[in-house]
Amino acid sequence: MRYLFLILVTTVTIFASNLVFQKGYVLAHTTVFGDSTIDPSSSNITSHLSINRGDISSLKGFVRVSLVDLKSDNKKRDEHMYEAINTKKYKNTTYKIKSVNKNSSGSYTIKGTLNLHGITKNINMVGDIIQNGDTLVIKAKTSFKMSDFGIEPPKLLFLSVRDLLEMTIDTTYKLEN
Repeated sequence: MRYLFLILVTTVTIFASNLVFQKGYVLAHTTVFGDSTIDPSSSNITSHLSINRGDISSLKGFVRVSLVDLKSDNKKRDEHMYEAINTKKYKNTTYKIKSVNKNSSGSYTIKGTLNLHGITKNINMVGDIIQNGDTLVIKAKTSFKMSDFGIEPPKLLFLSVRDLLEMTIDTTYKLEN
């Protein structure tokens, strides 16, 4: 029985490939009431992902984004953002994938947990996952309220940031043998 277990574990490991981050970004879109949109993004992404070749639903692992590397088109606004999300204490956000399911439309639902600002919540993302040879591309979106993660949307004079945050991920990985 012990040998059967070892054979099964070895067989599963043979088909699994690690994914190495190549390029991409995570974008956090919101708006300032009465002013403009805010679209800070970061390409400082680390991950520990694996997949069984040819089986997108086997995608597992996590993606971590550096919050101190989120940048928008306004440096002063970024400083207020860093203060609001307390980047001195919470330097990263991590999304851990629990499952991946193909939708009838051909897109995928990625179910997972997001750890942001010291709080972990279930968050689903919907988008495209394309495997082409040794390349895997993930383009997905989700939205959530900052206040659900204990973040008070920043206010400056008469301007308030909308509580709803729309997150987009657009990343490319290389399958490693």
